[in-house]
Amino acid sequence: MARFRIKALANTGEVTRHEVEAATEDEARHVIVAAGGRVLTLDAVGSGMPTGFRASPFNLTVFNQQLHSLLEAGQPIVDTIEILGRNDRAGRHQSVYASLLTSLQQGKQLSEAMANLPSVFPPLYVAMVRASETTGTVRAAIRRFMHYQKQIDEIRGKLISAAIYPAILIGVGFMVVAFLMLYVVPRFSAVFDDVSARNNQVAGLVQLWGTFVREHGVFAWSTFFLIVAGIVTLLVHPVPRAWVSRRLLSMPWVGERLWILQLARLYRTLSMLLKSGVSVLSAMRMTEASLSPAMRGDLQAAAIQVSQGMPLSMVFPEHRLSTEVAQRLLLAGESSGNLDDMMERIADFYDQEVATWIDVAGRLIEPVLMVVIGLIIGGIVMMLYTPIFDLANAI
Repeated sequence: MARFRIKALANTGEVTRHEVEAATEDEARHVIVAAGGRVLTLDAVGSGMPTGFRASPFNLTVFNQQLHSLLEAGQPIVDTIEILGRNDRAGRHQSVYASLLTSLQQGKQLSEAMANLPSVFPPLYVAMVRASETTGTVRAAIRRFMHYQKQIDEIRGKLISAAIYPAILIGVGFMVVAFLMLYVVPRFSAVFDDVSARNNQVAGLVQLWGTFVREHGVFAWSTFFLIVAGIVTLLVHPVPRAWVSRRLLSMPWVGERLWILQLARLYRTLSMLLKSGVSVLSAMRMTEASLSPAMRGDLQAAAIQVSQGMPLSMVFPEHRLSTEVAQRLLLAGESSGNLDDMMERIADFYDQEVATWIDVAGRLIEPVLMVVIGLIIGGIVMMLYTPIFDLANAI
């Protein structure tokens, strides 16, 4: 996602300036044109949240709920989009509704209108709507996507909830240790000059570190901020995150659970697409983007074999895309013709396993982290006060 700074000519003849978040320059231009403007200049200004024309991200979940309710009430699709646009009283997403409405009034399908805005409507969603349009089941497809998104959000919410407290513990512990080592220890170390002369090893270590920080303060603090920046980069930038993901997946215990989590998303996405009328091969290709980089290669190799006529029940186990239970259910689904339902059952089974693991891991990780951080901070404090006790005994 990139941000573009655009100078446009409005219908009133006034020159306006906007900052638009979009996937490509063409989409950014389309957003301005759909809102009734004409692009004069367009410059890329990097990525990030837009601050002008589209000040907040488009909430696809709320849009789906409103769209489904209006369609269920019998409203035509054009009137539905027009109503939703008028309902956006803050005017933050008028460009999105204007683009959809313009495309629909030109005789295009809803999926075509959505495809013009890839930063708002993901390819998975567009493909599902496109497939359902041929069978006249758009409302059912939107309902399935809402159910799919709800289940994905539930698992994501459990992961986030389980990670919040450990993250706070690690963050606070890291800051306390940094404060002690970079501020407190250097000031204490000056007290231990006489103690170090008596060959007190602990005092000598404290004095050595304190002297180093006092004499190279800029280097010590710069290193601290570089470590913080590196941690933030690992959490935000896609390339380091992909590397961390591969390392985690290769770990024996954690990697296996994360792999199950990815399998649950794979089967749930495939099930939703198959129920919407998407072919198996197309569904597999569309699902690649929602998986971790380490898993995409396996799915691509499996898709090649499926295109050669091999059944999923034989291909998926070969590429570590199923377990024994999943393989049996896939075989049953292929035999009965209910492959989409069986995939949903597999996803439910995996989600339950992941939820159980999250609960157990949360109960174990939190006390372990508290003990480890307490031992580290306690060790530093003891390192500071042991030489003082020696001084008191010597007196």
